[in-house]
Amino acid sequence: MRPSAARHRRPQPALLIALTLLGLVAAACGTGGSPPPPSAGPSASASVSPSPGPEAGFRLRATTVQALPPLSIFAWTPGLLITDDLVAIQAGAIPAIYPGPLVTPLLGARLTEAAWTTIVDEARAAGLLSGASDFTGGMMPMGAAAGRLEIVVDGRTFDLTGDPTRVVRCGTQRCIPDPGTPEAFAGFWSRLADLSGWLGAEVGPQEPWTPAAYAILVGPPPAEDPQLSGAPLPWPFEGPSSELGDVLVGDPTQRCGVVRGDAAASLAAALQTANQLTRWLDPVAPDAPEALLGLTVRPLLPGDGDPCAPLVGG
Repeated sequence: MRPSAARHRRPQPALLIALTLLGLVAAACGTGGSPPPPSAGPSASASVSPSPGPEAGFRLRATTVQALPPLSIFAWTPGLLITDDLVAIQAGAIPAIYPGPLVTPLLGARLTEAAWTTIVDEARAAGLLSGASDFTGGMMPMGAAAGRLEIVVDGRTFDLTGDPTRVVRCGTQRCIPDPGTPEAFAGFWSRLADLSGWLGAEVGPQEPWTPAAYAILVGPPPAEDPQLSGAPLPWPFEGPSSELGDVLVGDPTQRCGVVRGDAAASLAAALQTANQLTRWLDPVAPDAPEALLGLTVRPLLPGDGDPCAPLVGG
């Protein structure tokens, strides 16, 4: 599959600078003291929308949302995603070395139906399936990162926004906040951060999970470091970079596109040896300096839509 065949121009709506699910929960402490109230905080989504249908491919998505430019959050992925067939996908550990991998590894663990029932029951007990959508408490600072939960239950999608840092502590005992409060949202979010500790044997072992598609930003190569940069890698696709996706609005030096099928498999294989400083050799003019390119790669998970759309003008 040539990348040119995988262009997306549908009107749909970082390396990972995202505040991941674990990062947000780890940041929570004490009773989550309230910051000064802003004039506006992260906007809440509609409380209940029609089911995304089987093509959406997920039962639960936990993502970080923040009012940043699309290019800044291009590589952000969900902190946790539970697929239709009950695979819980999360980011794996990143080696504490530089340069690190070009893409954060993803791990998947199989859940039982009993595990999913427990998750839904917990969400219902926390008051998250009542029809309300805003669990921020109206106290988040302007521009702060919020948590977004999308949960598909009984054919309906509950789209919730809350403050994951509002975790309450009760010493060694588990606190049970009042249902429907920001603290209840944060408590549920924190339980999602440790599925195996919460659900025990109902969660299988984690194994590498490879996505079926990737969104790719193609642009100038990273600065070369004589001590760390290796030899350029071959362009992982059949056609030249000019056939991948579309040019970014306002920046002709970058292109964005989505690859699937054979092109995605070829990229996945190349990513095994790539890192943040990897330069790629465009096949159009192998000996020309401008043939060296850099890639920003985002694995696409169910429900992600097309992250290139807002960059290339939809």
